[in-house]
Amino acid sequence: MANINKPSVYFLPIPAPGHLISMLEVVKSLLQWNSTTGCTFSIHILLTQPKNPGEVSPICSNYFQSLQSQNLPIHFHPLPYVEPPYQYDGVEDFVTLYIRSYLPYIKAELLASPSPVSGLVVDMFGSDVIDVAKELNIPSYIYFTSTATFLSVLLHLSNLQGKHDKLLDFSEVEEICVPGLTPIPSASMPIPLLDVQSASYKRLTYHASESCTWLTYHARRFLEAKGIIINSNIHIEMKAVEALAKGITLRAPGRIFPEVYPIGPVISFGRSNIRGYECLKWLHEKPAKSVLFLCFGNMGFDVSQVRQIAIGLEQSGHRFLWVLRTPSKDFLRGPSDANLEILPEGFIERTKERGLVWPRLAPQIDILSHQAIGGFVTHCGWNSILESLWFGVPMIPWPIHSEQHLNAFQLVNEMHVAVNLDVDINKMGFVSAMELERAIKQLMEAGSEEGRRVREQVEEVKSACRKAAQIEGVSFVHLQTLAGVLGKVRNVKPAVPGSGHN
Repeated sequence: MANINKPSVYFLPIPAPGHLISMLEVVKSLLQWNSTTGCTFSIHILLTQPKNPGEVSPICSNYFQSLQSQNLPIHFHPLPYVEPPYQYDGVEDFVTLYIRSYLPYIKAELLASPSPVSGLVVDMFGSDVIDVAKELNIPSYIYFTSTATFLSVLLHLSNLQGKHDKLLDFSEVEEICVPGLTPIPSASMPIPLLDVQSASYKRLTYHASESCTWLTYHARRFLEAKGIIINSNIHIEMKAVEALAKGITLRAPGRIFPEVYPIGPVISFGRSNIRGYECLKWLHEKPAKSVLFLCFGNMGFDVSQVRQIAIGLEQSGHRFLWVLRTPSKDFLRGPSDANLEILPEGFIERTKERGLVWPRLAPQIDILSHQAIGGFVTHCGWNSILESLWFGVPMIPWPIHSEQHLNAFQLVNEMHVAVNLDVDINKMGFVSAMELERAIKQLMEAGSEEGRRVREQVEEVKSACRKAAQIEGVSFVHLQTLAGVLGKVRNVKPAVPGSGHN
């Protein structure tokens, strides 16, 4: 039971592994800070509910089991089940509508709090919850699970949208210029921003006269929050973090920019407690930095692309551990085990001495931290990138959707921790076997000058990431500041019910 003498801070994650786990890791970090300062506030988690346990992602289920076994002072509040949307246009549309359906229940939980609520932290796709926070006079904070660069792009474009629409037609310009950032090639812009023909874009309005994408809608709402928490730091994204801190990203006269808290890298370091990971035993037998790891998060590929990957791996001649999954149409559930029969005939037999195809859920942290791993072919999800940087593993970026193309651009052109891969954006991210083979050799072969440069740079970033997270490091200091702010209760009267965003 919550201590009524301490203020309460509530967190609302969305039920997607990359978002939920990342937010709960922030919670764990705040708990560690609390333990050294006399526990200034209690922590509460609002949880959306599936219709049955089988609909929960196995990754989330495993994480919750691990979390519960630690007996941490976290108060969980399961919200009532609501039907998820059945008609939606893309992931952003689905998640936003899903969280909107929970607003009355979120309000009820906050009103039932036995102690004053000093803060409400919501996922980046839950910005509509700011209305509830306003109504109850609770300071709201956005947890932005992606990059500071992506946030800068969204804030800049949300300010332009409805005023200079031609600037949003990326097909007409070669580069997008965001104040404080390196010019971004239009082809590297986040996929949801490119699809102005989507149904959600056509029917969504921020004000009656302005249409926008879900992403730019949320970005506008971010400005109504008291603060934005980012899973990054100035050592990883110097230009973007500095631009946000100085408020030059938006350049909107008269607007107060929310406080920014770059506390990353936020990573779940819990090792797998599931038995039977033969892939780890296989790695133990391989030389240091000799194995290329391929894993694509929740993404799966069609048969033709899978066969191109197999051919590229075989022709490269390098060792590999390939996590092969089958994509799911259920956003909440995630991918399923793959059928190895889709691989080219004889592929497994021909490569058995140097390669392993793993068709099930894989312990990514355990693999990336293994001394045998020398490279990572990644879909460019930000959590996967941060894990790779933390363990000093150079990358081959293979972006597919969302902001992944922007992340890939940063990895190659700003951080210099990855070799480029030619991904055909017009063919759903298609990569030929020949192109994959070229990138593998460039990264993995000892005589490759580009590979050497990338490996040296990723070691520098690894050192910077770890330094940032240490006591008195830049991320640690921002976490301290955030904790101090969250522990303060605003001495104000409740607002008039029904007030909030217009």
